[in-house]
Amino acid sequence: MVLTALAVRLLVLAATHAYRIPPDRDYFAFGGEMGRIARAIIMGRGFSSPLFGQTGPTAMVGPVYPLLIAAVFKVFGIYTVTSAWVILALNSLFSALTCVPIAALGDRLFGGRVGHLAGWTWVFFPYAIYWPLRWIWDTSLSSLLLALSLLAAVSLRDSPRILPWTGFGLLWALAVLTNTTLLLLFPVTLAWLCYQLRREHWTAPAAAAVAALVVGITPWVAHNYAVFGRAVLRSNLGLELYQGNYPGATGLRGWQLDPAFNQAEMEKYRRMGELSYMDEKQREAWQFITSHPGTFAVLSLRRVIYFWTGTAEIVVPGYLLQSLAFYTLISALAFIGLIRAIRRSVPGAWLMAAVLILYPVPYYITHPEPRFRHLIEPEMIILSVYALAAVPALAGLGFPIRRREPGTGFLGKEQDGEQPDKQPVSHI
Repeated sequence: MVLTALAVRLLVLAATHAYRIPPDRDYFAFGGEMGRIARAIIMGRGFSSPLFGQTGPTAMVGPVYPLLIAAVFKVFGIYTVTSAWVILALNSLFSALTCVPIAALGDRLFGGRVGHLAGWTWVFFPYAIYWPLRWIWDTSLSSLLLALSLLAAVSLRDSPRILPWTGFGLLWALAVLTNTTLLLLFPVTLAWLCYQLRREHWTAPAAAAVAALVVGITPWVAHNYAVFGRAVLRSNLGLELYQGNYPGATGLRGWQLDPAFNQAEMEKYRRMGELSYMDEKQREAWQFITSHPGTFAVLSLRRVIYFWTGTAEIVVPGYLLQSLAFYTLISALAFIGLIRAIRRSVPGAWLMAAVLILYPVPYYITHPEPRFRHLIEPEMIILSVYALAAVPALAGLGFPIRRREPGTGFLGKEQDGEQPDKQPVSHI
């Protein structure tokens, strides 16, 4: 799976010449803020200057991916074609490696055949090919880390040993330092794990996981405290909130309000400094929200719809309805699979529910973009395959339709919850 997926992505990379980044606006399309920070690091200015000019320290994004780009810049040059090729190839590798936790998680939850087909689905899933090559960002790496974190949680559900739980916390720390939005899911995942060990001694393992997470993110928070005088994990919530909630907002992102595309805002950002600017944008956003609660509710509802049905960003030119229909279909299948898993008391169903229900909440109140949803699309693919597994008419796809008895185990024909029927099975 991994080799095939990587080959497919590299072939598309070569065929589309995605590594040829236009030099417009001083190569801002080369990773945006991520690329700017990486350049500043290589030029000896530290973790700073995410937009235009030297604007001082920043916490606009997590540290992991800019440091990765900086390492590539160090070896292959700043904003070179070779660096672009290497970074996009790494994105492709992260996406290809995601096949492993998808297959393993599907196996643990729904049986080996569902996991196997879900993994192969990811190999050729259009968005799993599109996003690694579309934008130099942490999207594919974050998808991989979240899938690995959930697989680790499911694997630890019967283990009270301290060391694996410590590794679990460190893995979550790496995920949070890559994309801070994932922090929202850590308490829920930890609570689910503790519930699984409710008859065991879960206090010490949970404390070890929390301590490992705290230790893992502390150097980044301490760095920000040293440069800003305030403990900050990520600074740009105010701006994101403002870009989704302002007079004339549509529910989508107001790019015209971003300092990267608005000279007046850029000057204000440079003059005020990052944290003061973000604080002001947050105050303006909350003032709009509290003054127009009805409008905010309508905008949030629109964002819910956009998150699950897509926007123009994922539309193939000339295929508007087809693109949005496919995007919506994946959402529908994922929720059908989730409902089926909950009704059949599949172990881990509520963990998957937390991912689908809680992860999008920040985007419901700020602004949705299809690449944000990509972080949970590995889990959506697993649930979609599980939903399709209930359709007997889909013959010839390689796994049998069997009855699931609630509360059965994970692995094997008698352990994965797929009990053999007495009658011959019809194979999909």
